[in-house]
Amino acid sequence: MNRIRRYYIYWTVFICGAVVMAFEITGARILGPYTGTSMFVWAALIGVILTSLSIGYMTGGRLADRRGSYGSLGRIIVLSGLFIIAVSLVMKPLLLKVTGLLPDERTASVVASLILFAGPALLLGMVSPYAARLEISEVSTSGMTVGNLYALSTLGSITGTLAAGFVLIPLFRISLILVIMASILIVTGLLMIFIFPAGKSISHVYENEKN
Repeated sequence: MNRIRRYYIYWTVFICGAVVMAFEITGARILGPYTGTSMFVWAALIGVILTSLSIGYMTGGRLADRRGSYGSLGRIIVLSGLFIIAVSLVMKPLLLKVTGLLPDERTASVVASLILFAGPALLLGMVSPYAARLEISEVSTSGMTVGNLYALSTLGSITGTLAAGFVLIPLFRISLILVIMASILIVTGLLMIFIFPAGKSISHVYENEKN
């Protein structure tokens, strides 16, 4: 069971890394018809995504230290998928409203990016540090564990970038792409909740060192 959990954590980190970048690339196409695709729009989008990820990293690490469990991580992933579904439902009327109230493309792109993309990016940012906390069992191998997880997350991000740019966006409507990403996250999170329902909270791995 421990090996299955480990491989599933690896899969989860890879998938969430892929969705983060696919979501960002898709975000540019969401904003484009309303705010344009200038340097200002890209800067606003990337800045919001990175800021949200940073907050997510910090929040995920703190939550994992308090009550780290597979069920809690699964719920975070499911919630991120639900947020993306919400984006698919409100993006058009919201962008019309924002651009109507804020004619300056720089201000409009920042506000729209915050409303549409900050929530899902923050939740997805919580996954890697949370997963690292779940996976670390010995201080002597903690560096390797964290390195492996972040390598998988980055590989996922590369895959998501290429998939969005070369496959998803050319072939599918933006709303369908969002539903696909959300569905993958929701299924991944639900499987984690139901496959590992008894996943207990992780104790502090450094206690053995102190003793």
